[in-house]
Amino acid sequence: MAGSAGFNSTMALPSSLRIASVATAALALLAGCSTPQPPKTSELTLLSINDFHGNIQPAKPTPLMPRLPDPITGEVKAQPAGGVAHLATAMAQLKAKNPEAVIVAGGDLIGASPQISNLLRDEPTLVAMGELGIAASALGNHELDSGLPELLRQTRGECAPGGCLWPGYKGPGFPFLGANVLDAATDKPLLPTHVFKQSGGWKVAIAGVATRDTPKVIVAKAIQGIRFADEADSLNALVPQLKAQGAQVLVAVMHEGGVQGREGGANDPTYACPTLTGRVHDIAKRLDPAYAIIIGGHTHQAYTCKINGRLVVQAGSYGGWITESKLKLDASGKVLDASAVNHPVLQSVYAPNPALAALVAQAAALTEAARMKPVAMLPRGAVRNAKEPHGDSALGNLIADSQLAFARKQGPADIAFMNPGGIRADLVVEPGKATTMSDLLAIQPFGNEIVVLTLTGQQLWDVLQRQLPKANASPRLLQPSSTLRYRWRTAADGTPQLGEILVDGKPLQRDRDYRIVVNNFLSEGGDEQAGFKHGRDRAVLGTDIDSLVEWLKANPQAVEHAAPGRIVRE
Repeated sequence: MAGSAGFNSTMALPSSLRIASVATAALALLAGCSTPQPPKTSELTLLSINDFHGNIQPAKPTPLMPRLPDPITGEVKAQPAGGVAHLATAMAQLKAKNPEAVIVAGGDLIGASPQISNLLRDEPTLVAMGELGIAASALGNHELDSGLPELLRQTRGECAPGGCLWPGYKGPGFPFLGANVLDAATDKPLLPTHVFKQSGGWKVAIAGVATRDTPKVIVAKAIQGIRFADEADSLNALVPQLKAQGAQVLVAVMHEGGVQGREGGANDPTYACPTLTGRVHDIAKRLDPAYAIIIGGHTHQAYTCKINGRLVVQAGSYGGWITESKLKLDASGKVLDASAVNHPVLQSVYAPNPALAALVAQAAALTEAARMKPVAMLPRGAVRNAKEPHGDSALGNLIADSQLAFARKQGPADIAFMNPGGIRADLVVEPGKATTMSDLLAIQPFGNEIVVLTLTGQQLWDVLQRQLPKANASPRLLQPSSTLRYRWRTAADGTPQLGEILVDGKPLQRDRDYRIVVNNFLSEGGDEQAGFKHGRDRAVLGTDIDSLVEWLKANPQAVEHAAPGRIVRE
């Protein structure tokens, strides 16, 4: 499957989105004219999204949505954005201005999805993404949540055993690219490495890679037999092949990116982005200059930057932004100038596309019974973001408490941990309304198993020490059950140091055994928590969602006791 041979990358949009092509006439050169002519220039437009995660349904504002001034009060706050029907309208309007624009994606279009998509194996999302006119997407780590065979089935438009859950499912009509996703035995690519598109007379090669850190952020069983090579090395190795096949413009799409500092915004008019950090810098600096632009994902950030003079862009997440990138090219395909804008997909600005609105309504109807099943009447919600001086959050603590209680029903257990990256949404509670299964599955959509294992006190100390952030990095700490409390500080030399550690109110004993409860992702060393791989006497107890449902049903007041403060930074 290496390369793009045999894949038809020119897919027509449906009538609801189809935009008439505008023919461009080439300027005739005067025969025999000896006066040198200035280089012919033209513009290539790229439209991109990333990290959609099955969010086909319009959602209420979250911290990840565009933060803009309120039209009435002027207050800067998150605005309702995204939803595939609004996204389709915004995309069509941008496409109408540039009919030959190429649409690409930076990965994680599916996986970690809300129940409206997850319950249908993300089939409605893949159909909707195809109707946007996407030419290709980089492979995201969450596209592999159910394993590569399942993803290949989905992209081929085939039904799973037992039939397709989405009526008439035909697949997305575009490939997921993974030039660095290799068979561990043969080192051959397991996915297409690139596709070609014609645009404005240019033959454009779109080459894609997954993050090489995929093994750190996905359960091991989903990627058995797969090796993830370095992104820049893999893209660089493709350059001779792409040029030999006639590519005039090279575009890199990758499921990897950077993080903007607090001062950084979605659009930097200088493209300097002084607060941008992350692996994107190293990849961009090592990437062959033949690539005209880098379109990224994975970090859920919106930015328009230049690294070593080359555009590096990302479009936030959940369909809240579309990046419009423009490359001014000379006759040889050399980039003379480049610019980019992140457009917020505000629900108040873009009317929903009727065809995609109907798709969302159909998905909602097919999943309504499961989604709307009430769980409990809760007194308040809980947020997932940890606030200083604490490294724990109310929602992280609540989940850890639920898993500890679930484990203790089946045997001894001392402490539970939840990884913050596995918490995908806040727990939002509306007065007078019950929390539903849909609410909880939006928070924990992976269906992870709960595992209890044994660590010594010393091994537990090592786990806690290793996860502490270095220097001025933001805390991203394991969320603990109420049975663990500890303090930590940063020494003068920037080294993080553990302080007092209490287990059930007593000092940690390094020479005794403790029964630790984690999900299977952490138990296999996910999120770089290799210490849990040393756990002995393992037992699988059930699923994470079962534990949370049971806990909230039996203890609706539990959220009141999950306030941050179990971890204190001195």
